[in-house]
Amino acid sequence: MRSSLLLIGFIVIAFAKAFSQQPTVNDSVTVTKNISEKQKPAEAVRDFFDFFHKKDTVSMKLMMVDHIILNSLIISETKGRKIIHTPVDSFLKSIAQIPDSVSFEERLIQIKTTNSKDIATVNASYEFYMNEGFTHNGTNVFTLLYIDDKWKIASITDTRQYP
Repeated sequence: MRSSLLLIGFIVIAFAKAFSQQPTVNDSVTVTKNISEKQKPAEAVRDFFDFFHKKDTVSMKLMMVDHIILNSLIISETKGRKIIHTPVDSFLKSIAQIPDSVSFEERLIQIKTTNSKDIATVNASYEFYMNEGFTHNGTNVFTLLYIDDKWKIASITDTRQYP
């Protein structure tokens, strides 16, 4: 009798454990949906640079929060270090005014992302080329906020190292 009770106890425990670890259909669908539909912060930064290279300032502006902060640390061996704050309208206007005869590319070298559910930072080292000639390099640091089902850029801080 005692061995029968032990056997029944083991069977109940085994089935209880097996069924307790099974995900429900709804849980599985919800997790997959959230992961697959939410854009990654690094993808948003790459999209921003695609618009930048196309001089699509309207799309760039839509990716930013109101009152975005734009700061640059200029590093030059001859001129030292200087911090520049740029108003977003001046930044966008300067991009729109680049003549079509001038080619430019900011090549992202390495991207590192740190994020939680609603805030992220994307660090991207880069090299900048104008008319196919290297001009400077540095690091971009983007702070993004997840608003209205998309990542929006709250700030961009960059370094610009000139030879």
